[in-house]
Amino acid sequence: MNTKTITFIALMGLLTTVTLAGSIWLSLYLAGGNSINPSRILPDNNTVLAAAMIAAFLLAGALWGLGIALLKKTDVKAMVKACALSWGLIPFVFIAGLGFSLGAIFKFGNTINFRYNYYYLMIFLPVIGIVTGINGWVVISKLGLKELRKKASINIGIASALGFLAVSLFLQFVLGWEVGYPVQGKYAMLTLLHYCNIGAALVGGSVLGRELARSINSSVENISPNDS
Repeated sequence: MNTKTITFIALMGLLTTVTLAGSIWLSLYLAGGNSINPSRILPDNNTVLAAAMIAAFLLAGALWGLGIALLKKTDVKAMVKACALSWGLIPFVFIAGLGFSLGAIFKFGNTINFRYNYYYLMIFLPVIGIVTGINGWVVISKLGLKELRKKASINIGIASALGFLAVSLFLQFVLGWEVGYPVQGKYAMLTLLHYCNIGAALVGGSVLGRELARSINSSVENISPNDS
């Protein structure tokens, strides 16, 4: 792996973290009432808050798509539109996935006693994997790499879930921060969720970068001397 490839992978990881994980942080900040932002910025109105959160996701998706288009030197308008719509719909996908996951976990929870932090992981990990896999699928499809999108989106989803898990376990076993045992004014579940999302975005974005870099290298290798 050469320096150019490593740089591309790192930039994809950072871009994904700043834009996508950034939109989650902004949403939690606007929501208020949590340890990221104890005071409420927006009025206590579900409609206004929902509109602001969707706008934040749409903007983040657009910026993510713009960065990818510039890095890949592809159609900016098409990529911005696709990524904005894909990430803008994520709150609805997330809520639907969370509802399904909660139902399944609560049924399982009646048969075994777990620490709250493990319930938190069991609920969020599948949702994180699905959400990131969908967005990876959208990007790869928009780049015309249809033969790559299935395997790559699965890899991206798994990698993001593992990044989320790694940060959560670090917080739990190294810092002693876990869901169910909050320290008032220092951290709560939403703060932990924010940190874990950063891990998911960084790892998932880096794997997306690796998959795209690999596709470039494969295309170059497949060019025969007679084609040049």
